[in-house]
Amino acid sequence: MHTYPRQKSVIRLYFGLLLTELSVFAMEYVPQPLYNGISAEFGVGRSITGLLVSVCLFSLTVSPLFVGVVLDRVGVRRALIWAACLLGASSAGVLAARSFSQFLAVRAFQAAFIPVVLTAVMTAISMLFRHMDLKRALAGYITASLAGSLLGRVGGGLIGQYLGWRLTVVLPCLLFLAGACLIRKLPDSSSHAHGIHDPRLYARVLRQPGVGALLFAEACGMFVFGALGNLLPFRMAELGHAGEGVIGFMYAGYSIGLAASVLLRPLRSLLGKTSRLLLFGMGFYLLAIVPMAFPSAGIMFAGMWLVAFGQFVVHTLCPGIITALAMRSKECERSMVSGLFLSCTYFGGLLGSFLPGIVYGRMGWTACYACLQLALAAGFAAVVYVCAGKNLIDSAGG
Repeated sequence: MHTYPRQKSVIRLYFGLLLTELSVFAMEYVPQPLYNGISAEFGVGRSITGLLVSVCLFSLTVSPLFVGVVLDRVGVRRALIWAACLLGASSAGVLAARSFSQFLAVRAFQAAFIPVVLTAVMTAISMLFRHMDLKRALAGYITASLAGSLLGRVGGGLIGQYLGWRLTVVLPCLLFLAGACLIRKLPDSSSHAHGIHDPRLYARVLRQPGVGALLFAEACGMFVFGALGNLLPFRMAELGHAGEGVIGFMYAGYSIGLAASVLLRPLRSLLGKTSRLLLFGMGFYLLAIVPMAFPSAGIMFAGMWLVAFGQFVVHTLCPGIITALAMRSKECERSMVSGLFLSCTYFGGLLGSFLPGIVYGRMGWTACYACLQLALAAGFAAVVYVCAGKNLIDSAGG
């Protein structure tokens, strides 16, 4: 007799968790289509403006060192509610910022809570659905991440041309307050997340055959993906399309991530082996970036769909393959491998969000494009090296 009220409670909590997850990614990426306006108001260059996203990526890079400890000591419910309320309150800092350094400080404050929220939301979903359909629940987590990224980039561009960049950046912050209200009755629990591991254990993971090379390839992919996301507004302005709505629409290609996840199974069946699918994904990514060299907004728009497809195929495959290869060693823990994967991935994105902007500012788009193509070529070479290693990937069951 209590089943229906219990289901309603779980659904409400689940919706609140997904809304919080969506808000994180919307808040992280909403400045990107607004870079031209922010850069003009504060009088800063391309690479400096890119720091607004770089601080978030830096936080995700170092998160495996502290998130587990925080959640184990504070508890999932308390950490989520406090983080959501503080992120909501940070909207006041966005409105009050009168210099770029002040605005960047607000973004750094927000970034400090991103890994805590992401880890806590996943832990809470696993706890709520441990006796139900956990795979479908976690699929909702991934979908909310993608939806938040799209909302921040596409929605931020469309809204920004009417409300201006300040109010647009504030909107995702306010969503956290709604999420905090919905999850206030979440059962509390320790996260059982990992603590701080001995650095020598991470070195042993990297020494497992194929692991270091695939982490490098994943980092190269995120380097390019992060660079294009950050530099697209400036390149569009250079081509004569500076409106926030048009720039935001250019990010619509990221929605192909949903199709990429659906197409993986038939592609695997068609190609026969996981190693071949990984080679296909990285090779496709390498070719997909070619349209970005052309001085045409239309060609670049089409290219973004291709780039996103290649990136999502590689990004979806790599975690399982790397984990399977690393777990051949009895000394490795899954949480440690996952943490190392996230750190390397976001470190690549962090470098991509900053370094290519310097090349672009000093040497122009052609040199910047060559830098991105070189990074992808290096990642492709790493994948070829691993796939050539005596059936390494397929025998691991990744």
